[in-house]
Amino acid sequence: MTHDDSHWELLICAFVEGRIDGPTFERRFLDVRRNEVNRGLSQRYAVDLLFYEVDAYCADPSLAGPDDIDEDQLRREASRCLGRWSEPWPKL
Repeated sequence: MTHDDSHWELLICAFVEGRIDGPTFERRFLDVRRNEVNRGLSQRYAVDLLFYEVDAYCADPSLAGPDDIDEDQLRREASRCLGRWSEPWPKL
């Protein structure tokens, strides 16, 4: 099922440009993704890859584990996501 996913681009751009912080981005990203998954919608490949980075994000450095990433790293990954925005899902 395809749908307009411009809301993803707007959200990711807001984070990359510093208009929202990491915790806000994480919460909004996960809320939108959960809603879309519950509705049977799929995300574009770049957004799906970014999900794993959002999952690894830890806002509190005192709680961060060795595999967690901080806000700067998450912002770099979000920027990378925008750079590969049109990349299709790989063929199986």
